[in-house]
Amino acid sequence: MSSGPTEVSSGVVREVQVFSQNVNRNYAHLDMLLDNIKDTFDIVFIQEPPWRTIRQMVLTTSPEGDDVMGAPKHPTWLYMVRTPTDGRPPHVMAYVHRRLARLRPSMWQDIIDHQDIFVLSLFTSKGVVNFLNVYSDNAHTAINLLSREVNVLPAFIYMGGDFNCHSEVWDPSRTSHPLVVQCLLEFASDVRLKWARPSNPGLTHIPHNPDLAGSVIDLVFTGPLSAQSNLPRLDLDHCGPSDHVPISTLVPISESEIRVSRMVILRESPEESGFLIDLATGLRALNVEDLSSSDQIEVTTVVVAEVFSSAWNAHAKEVVIMACSKSWWNDECTQALARYQASKDPVHWKLFCKVSHQAKWCFFDAHIEEIATENKRPWDLMA
Repeated sequence: MSSGPTEVSSGVVREVQVFSQNVNRNYAHLDMLLDNIKDTFDIVFIQEPPWRTIRQMVLTTSPEGDDVMGAPKHPTWLYMVRTPTDGRPPHVMAYVHRRLARLRPSMWQDIIDHQDIFVLSLFTSKGVVNFLNVYSDNAHTAINLLSREVNVLPAFIYMGGDFNCHSEVWDPSRTSHPLVVQCLLEFASDVRLKWARPSNPGLTHIPHNPDLAGSVIDLVFTGPLSAQSNLPRLDLDHCGPSDHVPISTLVPISESEIRVSRMVILRESPEESGFLIDLATGLRALNVEDLSSSDQIEVTTVVVAEVFSSAWNAHAKEVVIMACSKSWWNDECTQALARYQASKDPVHWKLFCKVSHQAKWCFFDAHIEEIATENKRPWDLMA
């Protein structure tokens, strides 16, 4: 096992060790665990963390002070948790080793904000890589939410946690494949992950009650870069008093392909013309003679939305947004770059530079012209 993130001579972090466990809200276990694994792991994902009063905050208005709630802290680890809302404690949290601080670890609540889901991002030399920590209850709340929100989520290189989800896919003792399992597998595929069978497969949930059967509900999903040698491993040595077996995973990050796609219609493109024609045709066909009641207005607004949606879906195309994406980039730039990458010919490199230079000039000239003659907001040039 690695004693820290693997680095090349340039200081680039190539891979990180991830530890994941449901600690059953056991404060003492988590407190001890953070110290025991500080030299061997880089990221710790916790499900069902303890959440209790850790100290009193002195107030001038109250001699008793206010309770400060939280989980254990440790000087080696950056403490990352979603602030509880409506009195509901978080079901997931993360600890990131301070040696990864230069990768600017960030918790992204604007991507998805829920007590059962934690999105962690690291900023590498190749771009942003995203990790997902999940706790899904018996009602499959987190799995259902992820399935609904899949279209607004980025690609991930790791997803792990307690999924409370039984299936013959990962548990040979089961003979069922419920719909929620299919939802989970489809979501994983959509964010470019697949379930990774541990190198030492076994039960991950071993109830303290001997009358209850063990099961496999703690899972890890990894991306295409994770080789067979990097399969997750059930970490029995650090199980502690929890009835969930931890899972450790070595995750490559430096060569990750960052793929974020968006559906767009480019300005002044044939697709834009088609979109506007279909939109105008659909709107002209609407019957808006009688809008005297709220029900009729509501029906009309739904039909208008369907017209927009149908026109958009017919003409929008997928583009891939990468760390090096530029707003001035066009098809000629793509073709010129591909030609150079295939040949490595210096002549083709000069041609690519010329094409990209021309693309920049055309784009920014048009942008300046638009601002000068149409919206007349020169401060937009600073954007």
